[in-house]
Amino acid sequence: MFVLGTLKEFFLGLFQYREYLKQSIIRELRKKYKRSILGYLWSMLQPLFMMIILAMVFSEIMKSDVKNYAVFLFCAMLPWGFFEHSSMQCLSIIRVNARIIEQLPVPKFIFPLSAVLYNLVNFFLTLVPLILVMLITNHPFTWKLALFPFMLVPLFCFTLGISMLLSVLNIFFDDTQHLTQVLLRALYFLCPIIYGKEHIPVSLLKWVSLNPLFPILEGMRSIIYSGAVPNLADYCYSLWTSLLILLLGLLAYKKASDKFIYFI
Repeated sequence: MFVLGTLKEFFLGLFQYREYLKQSIIRELRKKYKRSILGYLWSMLQPLFMMIILAMVFSEIMKSDVKNYAVFLFCAMLPWGFFEHSSMQCLSIIRVNARIIEQLPVPKFIFPLSAVLYNLVNFFLTLVPLILVMLITNHPFTWKLALFPFMLVPLFCFTLGISMLLSVLNIFFDDTQHLTQVLLRALYFLCPIIYGKEHIPVSLLKWVSLNPLFPILEGMRSIIYSGAVPNLADYCYSLWTSLLILLLGLLAYKKASDKFIYFI
């Protein structure tokens, strides 16, 4: 009953505060590009420049044998960027919104949810340069791209769950921010981003693939780069583990949110 009550509270809050979430995302986008001449174009130009640089480094300087390495790299790096930016932003999300928390009786999970949704909008913007590169390099567009939204479900749930857990931990333990930076850097190299799973020794693959992000990133690469249907068993594993982590994040907020005011 406790779990069902938590889920009910989450979806009810999502509906009741939908207008706040919408305005919060718009406000953050305007704030980010307020004094920028190119404005929202930077959300697309920045990953495009990074794509060009890394593709040159790995395909030309380090002589990677992967065909069309730019597409190979960024169909996994862009969702990783969404996860990383959301996690880091949510570390201080409660302290940033301390005044609102003191004045209004809003559900506290609204704040990390708002940050993750904002980063999701940015993620969609970063897909534009990826599509342009695919067009320029004549990379095939297959019907498998229609499966892309299904991969977004575990990615979003996992990102929101981790972001909520980190934001709770950072309220009570100041070392969380520094430790998170180290762990994210380690996790980056343990995910199939700059390499594919075929480059990992079989003895190590069964362990690193336990990370829910691993099958998510591999699934997105299968859809976009390889034009293949992701492995169903891997997808189900990533979906259920992501939902479990989201539930843990919600439970952590439900249990600890009343204590936030004493630590911020």
